[in-house]
This record gives sequence, C-alpha cells and structure tokens, in this order.
Amino acid sequence: MIRKFYIFLFLIFFVCNNSYSKSPPPGTGSSNIPANILIMLDNSGSMAWDINGNYISSWNKYVSNPSDVAVDSSGNIYALQIGNKQIKVFDSSGTFVRNLGTCSSIYPQQIDIYNDKAYVLDYSNESVKVISTSGSGCIKQSRSYGSWSANGIAVSNNHVYVGGFTQYSQSYIRVLDKDSLNQSVQHYRYPEFYSMAGLDVNSDNTKLVTAGYYGHKVCVHNISGSNLGSCQQIGNVGWGSSNGSFKYPGDVKFDSNGNIFVADIGNYRIQKFNSSGSYVSRYGYSYSYSAPFRTIWGLGVSPVDGKVYVADYSNNDIYEFSNTLGYLGRVGAPISRMAIAKDAIKRIVEDAQLKSGANFGLMEWGFYWGRYLKLRVPVSSNGAATIYTDVDGVNSGGGTYLLQAMNFARNYWSGNLTQSGTSYPSPIIPGATCQLNFNILISDGQWNSHSSAMGVVRDMRDRLNVKTFSVGLGIGTGNRSNYDSLATNGGTTKALYASTSGALLVAIRDAVQQAISSSLTFTTPAVMPELNKGGFIYQSTFKYAKNKEWEGSLKKYNLNTDGSFGAERWDAAKRLNSTSPNSRKIWTADIGIKNTNNFTTSNRNTLKQKLFPLKASPTDIETDNLINFIRGFDSYDYDKDNNTTEVRSSKLADIYNSDLIVVGKPDALTADTGNSNFSKTDAYYRQNTSTPYSNFKNSSDCGGSCNSRTEVVIAGSNSGILHAFNSNTGDELWGYIPPNLIGKLSSIVTTKANATNPIYGVDGSPVVKDIFFDDTPNNGSNDPRWRTILISGLGAGGNGYFALDITDMNNPKHLFTIDNDPFNKKISHWNSDENLNTYFYSGNASPPPQFDYRKLGASWSTPRIIRIKVDGVDRWVAVFGGGYNSGVAPEYGSAIFILDLENEGRLLKKIDIQDKQIAYHAYSFGVGKGVKEIQMSQFGLSSYNHDVEKLIVSGAGGMGFGITQDINGSTASNIKIILEHETPGTNNIFLVTRVNKKDIVNSLPSDLTVITADGTSKANYDGALIYAGDLEGKVSKINLTESFVLNNDKMINKNISTTTVFDAQANTDNGRYIYNSLEATINSDNNLWLYFGTGDTQKLQSQSSQVKNRVFGIKDKDFPNYANISSLGTYSNCSSSGCPNSSQMGWYVDLDKAKKVTAKPTVDKDRVYFSIYEPSSSSTPCTTGTAFLHAYDSKCGGVKTNFPVNLGKGVAGEVVISGDNLYIGISGEANKSLTSKDSLITIKSGAKAASGAVQLESWKENY
Repeated sequence: MIRKFYIFLFLIFFVCNNSYSKSPPPGTGSSNIPANILIMLDNSGSMAWDINGNYISSWNKYVSNPSDVAVDSSGNIYALQIGNKQIKVFDSSGTFVRNLGTCSSIYPQQIDIYNDKAYVLDYSNESVKVISTSGSGCIKQSRSYGSWSANGIAVSNNHVYVGGFTQYSQSYIRVLDKDSLNQSVQHYRYPEFYSMAGLDVNSDNTKLVTAGYYGHKVCVHNISGSNLGSCQQIGNVGWGSSNGSFKYPGDVKFDSNGNIFVADIGNYRIQKFNSSGSYVSRYGYSYSYSAPFRTIWGLGVSPVDGKVYVADYSNNDIYEFSNTLGYLGRVGAPISRMAIAKDAIKRIVEDAQLKSGANFGLMEWGFYWGRYLKLRVPVSSNGAATIYTDVDGVNSGGGTYLLQAMNFARNYWSGNLTQSGTSYPSPIIPGATCQLNFNILISDGQWNSHSSAMGVVRDMRDRLNVKTFSVGLGIGTGNRSNYDSLATNGGTTKALYASTSGALLVAIRDAVQQAISSSLTFTTPAVMPELNKGGFIYQSTFKYAKNKEWEGSLKKYNLNTDGSFGAERWDAAKRLNSTSPNSRKIWTADIGIKNTNNFTTSNRNTLKQKLFPLKASPTDIETDNLINFIRGFDSYDYDKDNNTTEVRSSKLADIYNSDLIVVGKPDALTADTGNSNFSKTDAYYRQNTSTPYSNFKNSSDCGGSCNSRTEVVIAGSNSGILHAFNSNTGDELWGYIPPNLIGKLSSIVTTKANATNPIYGVDGSPVVKDIFFDDTPNNGSNDPRWRTILISGLGAGGNGYFALDITDMNNPKHLFTIDNDPFNKKISHWNSDENLNTYFYSGNASPPPQFDYRKLGASWSTPRIIRIKVDGVDRWVAVFGGGYNSGVAPEYGSAIFILDLENEGRLLKKIDIQDKQIAYHAYSFGVGKGVKEIQMSQFGLSSYNHDVEKLIVSGAGGMGFGITQDINGSTASNIKIILEHETPGTNNIFLVTRVNKKDIVNSLPSDLTVITADGTSKANYDGALIYAGDLEGKVSKINLTESFVLNNDKMINKNISTTTVFDAQANTDNGRYIYNSLEATINSDNNLWLYFGTGDTQKLQSQSSQVKNRVFGIKDKDFPNYANISSLGTYSNCSSSGCPNSSQMGWYVDLDKAKKVTAKPTVDKDRVYFSIYEPSSSSTPCTTGTAFLHAYDSKCGGVKTNFPVNLGKGVAGEVVISGDNLYIGISGEANKSLTSKDSLITIKSGAKAASGAVQLESWKENY
C-alpha cells in the first residue's frame, strides 16, 4: 500500500481554470459570457488582385530576371534584377516591401549584405557600391577599376572580396578595404581562381569559399588579414553529375553553422555540403520542363533562420528552401488579397489566446444575391473550428455592396435571417446585457450608399449593442474616409489598415483583443496558485483591469499551527513597485550579450526585429517604448497625463495559470525506503552516481555554498517574464524572458489610446529538479555533474518550452528552448550557447527527426522530469503532452513528447495519440508542375455530405487557394481546389481530409500522470507508466518501463507501446473534454485507480441541454504491468449506481445543469474531491455561476455525507490537503458561511483511512 503524500512541506492551489484567451477571468460575471464576433469578408472581384492592385496571372511576378539574392539580419530578402537595374526588397514572409534606393547608373550583378549595408557589384562600370538597406540610398562607391569582368562579391569585417570571371588573365580575387573601398591586394592564381562566379565569407570571418565556374571547382580558403590560404576542396574534383560533383558552379554561400550551399548551374540543382566539405543533400536534377530550375545565377542564406534562396534568371523566380533543402515556396509570387485575408482569419480562429474569449462566425459579402451574400458559419462556440476550414470556400468575384451586407448582418443579429430555407436565431443571449457583440468587416474597396449603410451600422450599435470594426486591406491613404466613418459609426472609433499579410494579422488580432478585453471591471481579486512551505503560505492574486495589463500580487503569510492564516510577511508586487525599472535585472537569450540584464534599450538594435517580427521596419521609438513598458515605465500613458517616462503604478503582471514553486538548497531524498523496489528510485540513483548527491549538497557549486543557497519563489507572469523572488524579503532577483516569447510581446501594443492588450506570457508552470548530467555538451568531453535545472512551458503564451540552469541562483544560464510555429510551419531550437536553428516543414521540407516538434501545440502540459533506461544507462528526460490546439487545428496537439534533458532538448521520441477525427477519411496525392486546378474526383472524392462533414486541405505550399463545389441539398459534388499559381516542379503533395463537423479535433492539454518507483512500491520497474487524458475524452496508457536503444539520430529506435484504456465518447455536443490531469491512487483493493472529470473549461457558461459531463473513477487492473487492450473500455463498462462488479472497470456520475469539472481531482483516504462549476441559469446569464465541492467514495462513487458544498461565486481550483484541512481557492466571492481569507476557503476533512495516493517525490517538483 502507498501512503498518502499530504504535502506537509508545501501546498499548491490550482484556482483558476485553464482559460486560454486573455478575456476577463472567471468570477467577473460577464467573463463567463464570450463575446460574439461575426467576421464579414469581402468577396469582391478586386480581392483576387495582389496587395498593390495588380491582376494575378501565371506571368505576373514581382521578380524579373534575378541575378542574385541576399538576406539581411531581419530576414528581409533583396532580389537583384539585372535587366531593369532594380533591387527589390521583400519581407521575411515574401511580401514585396519596396524598391531599394541605389547609387546612380547601377547595373547590379551580385550583392552581399554586411551589418545591414548592401554591397553591390556594379557590372556596368566595374565598381562596388554600398547602399543603405534602410532606404536612405547610396552611402559610397569605389572608383571604377576598368575591365574587371568581375562577378563574385563577398564582405568580411575588414575587406570586400571581388572575383574575376571571363578571361584566363583575370584569374584573380581582388581584396578591397571595406571602409575606403580601395584595393589592398590582388591574388592571381590560375587555374584556381579562374572565373570566380561566386564568393562568400563565413560568419566568423575566417574562411572564404569560392565557386570556379569554368574550373567546375569549389574551394574554401583560410583568411589571414588580406591573405588567402590554399584551396580546401569541397566535393569532388572536376566536371560531373554525381552527388558532390559540379558543372559550372555559379554561386556559393555559407550558413551560420558553416554548411556550404552551391548553385550547380549545369546540373540544374543546388547542393549542400557540411562544414567539413562532405556532400549532404541536393535539390533539383537535369533540365526538363518539369524541373524546378532553368538558370541559377545566385544564392542567398538567411542569417535569421537558415533559409536558402535561389535566384533563377530564366524562370523569373526567387525560390525559397529550408536549410535542409526542402522546398518552401517562391518569393515575390503575387498573393491575392483574398489569400492574405484567409491566412489572417485562420490564424485568428486557431489562436487559443483569442478563441476562448469569443464565439466566431463567418459571413461573405459582395453582390447582394446568391452565393455572394451568405452566412457561411453562424456565430457559435464551435464556430472557430468550422471557419478554419470553411473559409477556404470563399472565392472572389462579387461587387462591394455594403448597404445590403449590413442589412443582412442586422437581420442575423436580430434573429430575422432565413437563408436557403433555414432560419438562423440571433447569437445574442436573451437578457445578456453584459454580452459584447461585434462585426469585423474586412474589405479592399470602396462602396456606394455609404450614408444609408451607416444608418444600419448605427442601428446595430445603438439598438442591438453590436459594434463594428473596420479593416481596410490595401487601401491607399487617400481612400480611407469611408473606413474611418464606418469605425466611428460602428462604435470602435478608429479604422484599422493593413498593406501586408503580417499587418492584417496584427490589425484583426488587435480588434479581437479589444473586443474580448472590454468587459466589466473585476472587483474581486482572483486567487492563483498558492504554496505553503515551512510554516508559510504564498498567495498570488491579480486584479483584472480593462484594456490594460492585469495587476499581479504575490504575498507571503505566516501559517498558524491550526491551519489558519497569520500575518502578511511581504508583498512582492509592492517590493517591485519600490524598485526603479532601470535597476531591475531582466534578461533574455540569443541577443549576443550574455548577462542577467540585457533586456535594455541599449540593445535595441538587436532586439528591434525580434520584438516586432511582423513589422518590416520597426522604429527606435516603438522598440524603446515596448522595452521600457516591460521594465515598468508608463510607455503607453495609462494615467493619461501625457508623461510616458514615469514609472507605472504596478509592475508585476498577473500570475494566472503558472504555479508557484519554491527552490532552496539541494535536499532531495537519498534514504532507503525499505521497499523492495528501492533500487529503482531516484533516492537510490542519487547514492550511486560517480559523484554522489551528498557531495553536491555540501559543495560550493551553487555560486557559493549549496547548503546556504538563497531560497527563491519562482513563477511566470503574463508580462512575458519568469520571476525569481527572494523568499525572505520578496525582492526580485531577476526576470527572464524566453527567446520564444520575445516575438509575441509586441501584441501588447494596441491602436487604442492609453491602453495595452493584456496577453499571456510565461503562463506555464515551472518544474525544478536536481539532475546529474553533462551540462557542457559542446566542449568535446563528457563531464557530468549535479545541476539544478528548471524547465517550463509557456502555457497559454505559446507553443514551446525552455530550460534554465539555476544551480547558481544569482547567475542563471540558458540551457535550451524549443518552439513550434504551426502556421508558419517552422521549429526553432536555441541550444545551450544560445544559438538559434530553424527547421521548416511546409511544402516538401521536413525537420530533422530529433527536432520534429511540429505536433507541439500550446504548451499547457507541465513537463515531468523522470529517468528512463537508454542504452543500458539512466537518462534524464522530460515528458509532456502535445498541448492545446484550440479544438481547431488537427495538425498539432495530439501527441506525447519525450525530450532529452541531457542533449539540449532534442527529441528522443514523439508518441502519436489517436485522433479519431483524422482517422475518418483522408485523400493523399501528388501533382506535378504547372497544375492550377485539382479535380478531387480523380483522387476518389466525388461527393460528401456537406451538412455533416467538412474538408481540411493541407499541402498548398504557401499558395493561396479556394474550394469550389456544387451543393444540392446536403450533397456536395464536383469538388475542386483552385490554386492562385501553378504548382512548381517535382511532386507536390496534398492532403485532403474529410471529417465529421461534430468530431473533436484532438489534443492533450493536460498534465500527464506519471507513475514511477518513487510513487509506489508496486512500481518495481525502471522508467514510468504514463496516463494521459485528451480532448476526445480518451485515457491512454504509455509504457516507458523498457530499456531503450538509440539509433544514429540519437533517438529511441522503436515504437513505444501505447494503448487506450478508456473512452468517454466525447463530441462537440456533449462537451465531454478532459482538460485537467488525472489523479492516481492505490485503493484498498490493491488496484491503481484513476479519477478525472470532463467539461469545456473554455466555455464555462455554456448551458446547452446537450452538455452531458461526468466524473469518473476507473481502475487499471493490469498495473504495474503493461498490456495492450484490444477491447476498449468505455463508460458503459462502469457502474452508474453502486460499487462496480468485478467485470466493470469503475464508476461514473452524471452531472446535471451543464456542470463542468474545473480542476484536477484530489484523493483523500476514502474519498475523491472534485471542484465543479455550475453556470448561472438562462434567465440570469450575466450572473456569475457557482462553485461546488463534490466528494465521492473512491471505489463506489457514492456521494459522501455533507456534500456537495456550495463554495461561493466563481470557479474553484484544485483541492489541497494538509493534515485534516482542505484548502480550495475560488475566483469570486467565497460563501460567507465558510471559513475563508480573501478567496481562499478552508474546510475540515472528514476522510477515513482507506487508500493511499501515489506519492510524488520532492518539494521542488510541483506534481
């Protein structure tokens, strides 16, 4: 039997639900009512034009005869056009920005960029010209050197290298002084330097690589001053077509890791070689019509993400590839306004920070008849998931009839809309005066009948409480009066404008954030995670503020011996407010400066583009304002006194979903438990490492004595900072901003005056553990030692995890960071040296297996640090669920990851968890070059039930597309995918999935339940058995108890056994999602029991009669063994009344009145506690719902005496037990009949000895 671990050393309270949008918190009343947002998308004919108003055709391209391409430090792309003597600039997404101002009479042949200056080789007068990339024009130019016949150019920190090209006598490389552009030396070497078509210098300025066009040779030369070393051959010698051989190599480039890319012109391909000169891979093959290349004249490699760009002179294209040479798309291929709008809408409805705070719907408008004026998706809680796929069916071709569109929208909001014989009720909840309702109109044109349309807009605003946002796409500055008028009459004051896809996304996101953050003021602070350790309790609370960063507080109280609260010791928020912003230590990684205070305006040039990734040219003022705001200045003038240099009244942001954790001196367990499985425990491991743990405890490895290491409280806040506070004083030691969060901070900025958008930042819960490993993996030797490491997800703040070494609490170090950007389809990895590597997976590109985190969703799942057996030895890993996908995007979330803590966060294994929706039916196929229309019947999809099913299309490779189909009743037929551009060469893979509209898009947002030998004497195994709940209501069991072997990629080389042990039969109607982790215990029957409940915690106020939630207690009869289950257990195998019999797997209890479980259950001896939320009745929808505490018999499910208990208004968190006291936090006002302080409630436990919960070891592990 396992004893119950009562957490005498600490208490952790999960008080807030895992709300993922930054809408007002539970307990505010109105926050329980999501905003209604109807997106009104213009389908007029001009939406098929590009952003500059040009008609798109296969021959309409931004690039003409490009001779070279280069990339600056912000990822902007520069395309040289030798024919029309222009340099075109595109942003990192491939959107045209401007023509670069140049020096006079330039004939640009090749370009290199150094320190964001463009060095251009002018072919016409044989000179080098230096041009500002900021747009200020010519900086300087060299004198003409006569008949250079020059071609290649490369720039280092001191020199400019220019290669000769056409004649034997010009087998030289000229070396110019970079500052004066005067020639320093000329190196003549024939045939080595014969026809130097391409040159490049590596990132540390020590090597020059050259491409000899006529010599079919690529060499690397060491640089020493102005001298060049001898040729170090790259690839094979001489003419050839085999891998590693060359025919007329035309250009060559290094990436930041020293890899070399060669434009192999005669073989119509590009080749990649590693830093040692060995062949790695290629893209392309011998010339044919279907080949991707015709004449490759230039290469460019991004210093930001390693992308490779290829200038194809004859095809008039700049091609984009991943660093592994996976095809991504084309730069400068015109993108229609409609494609830009669809892209932005998809990003909005999949954004978990926005979706939970709003119900979305979609309407298209243009002409006032037929398909042109249509409610495509009614506003509903499931609207976002439907829009994500349905928006693909909007196609351009109508007019711009705003009056009729606004009348149509008014009819819908009024409940008077009938379409194709179907009547649509208003989405506005009757009597819900607190509910916010918005139109977001996206258009690119001008309309008639403006005055009449504004009358309808005002009527919706005044009579229906429906406001209208106005978003202009590609609207010139002289055509904005109607848009400004629409915003004013719509009650949103200011129109929003966008001329790029990034700007449109920012504009729509700003509108949605304003919509969901403008509810009623939060009058009662919400209690967040609290922690009791050594006679103290830590309580974090926050106050909701409209259109501002929410004000956080973190307090330390004495805890009396009877469990009641004593005096306040300190408030970290007050301590922080008394600290000057300039004296705070705030730091981040990957900016080239490593210290604990590098997030400052003095580093603005490095931080600028990282902070504003969607903005082409952020200004110094914008950058300084954001940096200063994060540090604590009133940059956005909250108090409206026109002083933006004063200190804000509150610097600490809300600590919402991030659990507090206290870290002091190393004191993990080492004593023998006396159990038969002791040799499998961490305590045994600590005694038997080459350096015993006791040595570490008594060492000076912690920046001083480890026995006297400063004790700190660590928690993530939603300013984007992970804070470390001194537990004795409450003073902030430092604040850390993870590098995968830097680019999200700019969403704080809003167009609304005297305001900011509240965001999610470091919203995940940190986990800390002492582990024994080699923390210097890149020094060439194996030097394991004990270190204290912290790993945390971003929670609602993003799709990533980060790890720090906090052994020396005053000098923390970055270990690694991983991030998945599922919309841009790229994975970012920062290693222990803070170097960034980016891996793309769109088109036919895929990441290396050890970095394949593409199924990682929003990182809600708190990592669990465990040991598993790998190659016969113990290895420290972190395991976590795939995260949250908003119930929208099927591409990510439905997986479990095993991350290697000993190898900079590389992936050891990704375990796919079944998504029943994806298993429904899929059509995978490839098409060749030149295809613009795909008829789905030729791939097996002739028709489908449009009322019941929907289509998900992926694989368009960044091209805009639409879906056309004929609808006859419920049947859709003649289904076509219409692409904006013809497909490029090679095999273009598409995937079309047919799914049921009511199916749940699966993901694993909850923490995993991990059972190791440290939890129970029954677990006489290495590693762990893992139990995971998912949004489809399934419980999976994963076997990590085997001894695994690594393959050549240093990944586990076998499939890990996984089986489904339970299925709650969830769908979007019954709402039976599992959002919270499972509680585990060994009951008196000697079986492992799991307890969990269901409920959509993202839509708490939902009152649908179809909502059928339950609480469950199920047993795993196989534990501690693993066995595949062929006959899936479901709730039908459980008892709904009385104790389950021997053939049943447990019990369940139905919840009435649309109740939802809001936290992880807690077992206490003979009972299990559930925190449950009951929404207010439909007659009082704006009233806050009620929190109840239910208690059920742990084996039979019977209701315990004196339960349920009405806890008060708002949402209750997880029950925490200390002695005979229960502690529950509530987000609203506590029931006055109960003992409470602020919003923390104390109840005496009446439990009787019967069972023991699985023990989870160490005060430093918050699980």
